Amino acid sequence: MGITAATATVYPAIVDHYISNPGIGFMMPPSPAPQDVRHPPCQVMFCGVRWKDIETERGAYRWEALEEKLALARSRGCTAIVRCSPYALSEEEDLPAWFRAEYPETPSFPFWRADPHTTPYVELWSAFIKAFASRFDGHPVIGSVDMAIIGAWGEGGGTEFLRPEQIRRITDAYLDGFKLTPLQALLHDPVSIRLITDRRAKVGFRVDCLGDMGGFHGERWSHMTDFYPQNIQNFRMGDAWEKAPIVFEACWHMHDWYRQGWDIDYIIRESLKWHISSFNNKGTAVPEPWAEKVERWLTKMGYRLELRKFTYETESMAGGRLRVTGLWANVGVAPPYHPYPLVVRLTCGDCVYTLSSSADIREWLPDRDIRWEETFALPDEMPVGVY
Repeated sequence: MGITAATATVYPAIVDHYISNPGIGFMMPPSPAPQDVRHPPCQVMFCGVRWKDIETERGAYRWEALEEKLALARSRGCTAIVRCSPYALSEEEDLPAWFRAEYPETPSFPFWRADPHTTPYVELWSAFIKAFASRFDGHPVIGSVDMAIIGAWGEGGGTEFLRPEQIRRITDAYLDGFKLTPLQALLHDPVSIRLITDRRAKVGFRVDCLGDMGGFHGERWSHMTDFYPQNIQNFRMGDAWEKAPIVFEACWHMHDWYRQGWDIDYIIRESLKWHISSFNNKGTAVPEPWAEKVERWLTKMGYRLELRKFTYETESMAGGRLRVTGLWANVGVAPPYHPYPLVVRLTCGDCVYTLSSSADIREWLPDRDIRWEETFALPDEMPVGVY
């Protein structure tokens, strides 16, 4: 039903420059770099913590280690991608001391610090994940959480050697625990991804070698031309971006791409086709000759919402209703995954009234027009005036 009272319509001017918004774009390095075109503004921050630093005693958790990093992200205007990792490869990044005291032997497999077949690793790591989710699901700063199953830094080394029921126990801990916060899985092995996709949960994916055009095997194989395009489809993750973020990390860094002569246009084009939301460039600068290309890349990465048309009733009463309609377009490559509020703000002198919309912009997918229509109740105490 259309608006029948007296109305006004505006067609906002659309800008084409980069707009720094939370949850998308380049990730902020641990020590923020100067914010210029070679260090794009960042409003995403990676927050990683180790199991041993959180569960200092079995069943006792020191969440302060993560809370401090989330507070830092908030202070920098960032959302956070969080990963709790079970261990890394050095003794300083080992399993929790209480785990190691009971199971002192380390397996010969190069990416494991505990053998999941001879220790209760799966049971204990799953219990930790449940506690993690119970504490942090829906946290306002956390944009998404990495699903760490096994292996150094939680990057999945050796997942293929787990039994399916072991993988299921760990993935279920994530999927049952995180109902509000989106997740992303490593695009690593078909068994874990199949268990995840069968649940039809809000899970995107994260991969760690964007840009590789032959750094490992020359022209015979690369992540960009072989691994990513094949496994996104083979693992049934082609539509994962509709519900959860797609996160990439640079293979080496962009200066390596430049020195190798790799095709930055192809890399950018493919990443957008895969619906990238954020990119970890490991705190390095953008090569100067690529600065303009990267800036254009950033204008498409993640969500970018344009208000094309806005119509509103020109007169209303205090305590009455105000009806508006809008035409939006998401010209990025992904929706917002965080429930950012859409509001209408009315101002008159020192009076400011903020009207909260019921629209869920997480449903605003790219490449389609979005009609927004809403009727707002106005406060009874609003004074007469022009707003």
